[in-house]
Amino acid sequence: MILAITHLTRYRYTADVTEMQMELRLRPQSGRGQTVHLHRLVVRPETPLGRYMDGFGNEVHYFNLLPPHDWLEVVSETLVETSTPSRPEALDVVPADMLAFRPPVVDVAGVRRLARQARLREPESPEDVLEALQRLVGAIVRGFRYSLDVTTVSTSVDEVLQLRQGVCQDFAHLFIAAARAMGIPCRYVSGYVYDATGEQVVGASHAWAEAWIPQTGWSSYDPTHPGLSFDRYVRVAVGRDYRDAAPTRGVYMGSASSELEVSVVIRPVDSVS
Repeated sequence: MILAITHLTRYRYTADVTEMQMELRLRPQSGRGQTVHLHRLVVRPETPLGRYMDGFGNEVHYFNLLPPHDWLEVVSETLVETSTPSRPEALDVVPADMLAFRPPVVDVAGVRRLARQARLREPESPEDVLEALQRLVGAIVRGFRYSLDVTTVSTSVDEVLQLRQGVCQDFAHLFIAAARAMGIPCRYVSGYVYDATGEQVVGASHAWAEAWIPQTGWSSYDPTHPGLSFDRYVRVAVGRDYRDAAPTRGVYMGSASSELEVSVVIRPVDSVS
């Protein structure tokens, strides 16, 4: 599948701000079932962009916008070809960072109860781990309702357990917390999903999880879209939780408040030309 993706992020401020410093994790990486044919990043007001690779292997762009401004716009355009990965991404050592808890992924009683529902018996058995993780997806699908406008990017797992509802980011965090409670390393993935057939869709970015399977490597799980083929997903960034993989993250000087607008347009195309 070939997808053309336009991700627009627009900030408006109630007064001028200065010395804006921002990091952008918006460029997908080629590999594991996806090939990036084109990526273009535009920041307005215009400012030079730097680039580096972070500790999780994400490509990060950054900038400092010093002059006063009361708006900021970031446009990321991507042309990417996807397919089902032929094999997971294997690792030689267990990624310990992906076992640790920190807000918003916290270790609470409700997380441990959810982990027990998955019934992991043999942590060293790839087959048993895979089956337990599928049971975990099923428990989240049955027990929680997808609902907009009830959570925020800072909502923690214990709040989601109380609300019994949330969005893709919340369900990814919940899955990660329960997997770690079972002793399975698990990481957060930000990116896009195309869940339509043939037509353009307008929405937002997406989040899911990847768990580390013994003797195998990383395998993807999405409690928001259980059963959807992973050739419909585009990975952009990974990390311990949302904070490591957020599309934009920044600070500025000034007392103004901000209003954020995000739009993602995904459309299938016939070729990369």
